[in-house]
Amino acid sequence: MDKVTIYTNKQCPYCKTVKQSFTDAGIEYVNKDTTEFQDEYIKITNLTGVPTVPTIEYKNNYLVSGRD
Repeated sequence: MDKVTIYTNKQCPYCKTVKQSFTDAGIEYVNKDTTEFQDEYIKITNLTGVPTVPTIEYKNNYLVSGRD
């Protein structure tokens, strides 16, 4: 099964809410802090045009706060 990846940062309250919602729903995910995965996150923001967190990736589809 494909896993969900959530790009977050430690100060983001929305990131905490999304992660808790996934946990409560029993959805497994991989958390990637944007400071640790900076190059990967820059590629995603270039693709989406929206440099914000949380950004959720699932099966090469991206859901971005303020856009989706």
